[in-house]
Amino acid sequence: MRGLDLVNVFMADVKDGVGVYLSVYLLAEQKWDPSHIGMVVAIPWLVSILAQSPVGGFIDHTRRKRLLLVVASAIVALSCLTVVFFPRLLPIAGAQAALGIVQTIFPPCVAAITLGMVGHDRLSRRIGRNESFNHGGNMLAAVVAIFIGWFISYEGIFYFSVFQCVAIIAATLLIREQDIDHDLARAAAEDRAPCGSSLAGVKELFSNRNIAFFTVSMCLWNVANGAMLPLLGQKLGLDDVKHSALYLSICITLAQAVMIAVAPMASKLAEHGRKRLFLVAFLLVPVRALLFAFLDNKYALISLQVIDGLGAGIYGVLLIVMMADLGKGTGHFNLLQGTTYSAVGLGMALSNILGGFVVKQAGYPAAFMTLAGVGLLATLFFGHFVQEPRARRRDSPAPAPEDGLRLPGGPRKAPA
Repeated sequence: MRGLDLVNVFMADVKDGVGVYLSVYLLAEQKWDPSHIGMVVAIPWLVSILAQSPVGGFIDHTRRKRLLLVVASAIVALSCLTVVFFPRLLPIAGAQAALGIVQTIFPPCVAAITLGMVGHDRLSRRIGRNESFNHGGNMLAAVVAIFIGWFISYEGIFYFSVFQCVAIIAATLLIREQDIDHDLARAAAEDRAPCGSSLAGVKELFSNRNIAFFTVSMCLWNVANGAMLPLLGQKLGLDDVKHSALYLSICITLAQAVMIAVAPMASKLAEHGRKRLFLVAFLLVPVRALLFAFLDNKYALISLQVIDGLGAGIYGVLLIVMMADLGKGTGHFNLLQGTTYSAVGLGMALSNILGGFVVKQAGYPAAFMTLAGVGLLATLFFGHFVQEPRARRRDSPAPAPEDGLRLPGGPRKAPA
C-alpha cells in the first residue's frame, strides 16, 4: 500500500507529460502562435480517443499491470526530452502522439491495481486517499517548478519530469505482485470464469443507457474545463512573460492544496450518494469560467483556483467510483474506464482546439465565456439524464474502516 501511495504521488505530473507547462513554454520561449499551441496540446487527447478503449480491454486481461506502468513512464521521459531538444512542430507533435498512447495507461491501470488490492466496499475511501496523494504530488511538483522556472529555466521543468518518471518506476516496483487480485481488478462477478472473454459483460456495458449518458457527461465536462488552466496561463503570461511560469505554478499549487483536503471528504460523502455531489463539480465549472472572463487582476485570477480545487477534487474521486459502480459484476471495469477516458480525451482535445480558435478570433474573455456556456450545458445534461447507479442504490454497503497502509482481510478471493 505504501508503494501505491508513492505511485500516486509521482504519477501526478507524469501521466500528462508536464501538461500545462508545455503551452506556456511554447508561447513564452518558442514564440508559437496560440492556435498551433492548442493543436499540439490537443494531440495526446485526440490519440487517446483511439487508444483508450483497446488499452482498457487489455488491462482487463493482463496480469502485467506493473510492467505497463514502467514502460509508459519511460516513454513519457523520452517525450519530455524531445520537447527540450527538438522544439519544432513535427518532433513535438510526434512526442505528443506517443504521450497520447501511454497516458491512456496510467489512470485505468492504477485504478485497476487499487480495486484488485482493496475491493469494491473499500474503493471509495481508498480512491480518496489515492487522489490526496496525487494532488499532493502535483502541489509538490508545482512548487519545485516555481524554483526551476524562476532560477534556472523553463527547460529545467521538463528535466524534472524525467526525474519523476524514474521515481514512478521505482515506486511501481514496491507494489507486490501477489497483493493484486487480477480478477477483482476487472470487477469480475464471482461466478464468472477468471480469464473468460465474457461477451455478456461487454454487451451489458454498451447496452446500459446510464453508462452512455455518464460517458457523454464526462466528455462535456472536459470540453468546458480542459482548456481553462492553459488559457489562464497564457493570459497571465501575456502581461508578464518573465514571471508566467511562476504564476502558473502558484495556480497549480493553490488548486492542488484544496484538492488534497477535498478528496478524502468527497470519498466519505460519496458513500451517501454520488449524483448530487457530482453536480457540485459540474456547477463550479461555468462559475469559474465566467469569473475568468470578467476579471483581469492577476491576483484575483490566481485566487480563483480555489474553485478549481473544489470541483476537480470532487471530480477525481467520483469519476472512478461511479465507473466502478457502473461496471460492477461485468468483468470489464477497465474497458469501461477506457471508453470513459476516450470521452474525456475527446473533451480535452475539443476544449483546447475550441479555446485556441476563439482566443485567436475574439480574445481570452470570449474564450472563457464560450467554455462557461459549455459548462452550463454539461451541468443540465448530467442533472437530467444521469441516474444514481442501480448497483449503488441496491447494495448500499457500509465500508470497513481503512487504516491507510494495510487493509487486512477484505474482499479479496482466496488464491487458487
